Amino acid sequence: MRLNTLLLTLCLAGCGTQDRYEMDSGYAAGNGENEVAKRVSGTWLLSTDYHYRDRCNYLPEEFVKNLFQLGEDVELTKYTGLNDCELRWGNNRVGFYLESDKPFESTFQSEYYFNKLFQPEANKATAQNNSRKPVLFGQAPQGTNSEVPASLTTTSPEQDSTRGADPSGQIEGMTQAAPPITTPAKNTATGVAVNDVGDKAIWEPAKKRLHVLYNNHVFSVGAQMPGDQAKIKQGCIGLAKLVINSLNDNTD
Repeated sequence: MRLNTLLLTLCLAGCGTQDRYEMDSGYAAGNGENEVAKRVSGTWLLSTDYHYRDRCNYLPEEFVKNLFQLGEDVELTKYTGLNDCELRWGNNRVGFYLESDKPFESTFQSEYYFNKLFQPEANKATAQNNSRKPVLFGQAPQGTNSEVPASLTTTSPEQDSTRGADPSGQIEGMTQAAPPITTPAKNTATGVAVNDVGDKAIWEPAKKRLHVLYNNHVFSVGAQMPGDQAKIKQGCIGLAKLVINSLNDNTD
């Protein structure tokens, strides 16, 4: 009896010491280190701990001069705002504009915001798809295979053998493509979809601006200057790609 009491006392003392250690070191439930939690949960790369540089650091003067062929004699003046920077000469300007003072918490939020500003029909379509409700009356097709259209593709006996008993299984040696994180950009009433820039991009000819979604960043670049619209568009595309590289290299 005394032995059991002694063991119970030692156990309680050890547990109490461990609890005090966890509380003192910050690892008790709800008090863990934020950095560790982010790494474990997989949200580190899209963390809002990311800090944007000074906005004009995204617009190197010499790069802008060469990109838009302004010439060495042109003197550029910097105008910095809270979330933007413009390089001006005369009545002309090249600008970089962030749509938020810090990155969005996820790509889903940044895409929703991008669509709201520049491609509103995309959000409407998503809302309609999410509002579909199951039929309350009539025969339920689940489990009868009637809800799946018949496949029109033909396969060789060798391919069928690699699928085993499941005809819809993955063919050996072929991997399925991962679904894209964002939906592709589409033309709008005021903008034209641009490929191979960030996750999606839309060019607005009337404003001479290119709007870009990249991970959890939403920004625009523009050039208010005379000249061929196609060349100005290509200049903005080159500038947007420079900004994307700068966002990946956040060393400041």
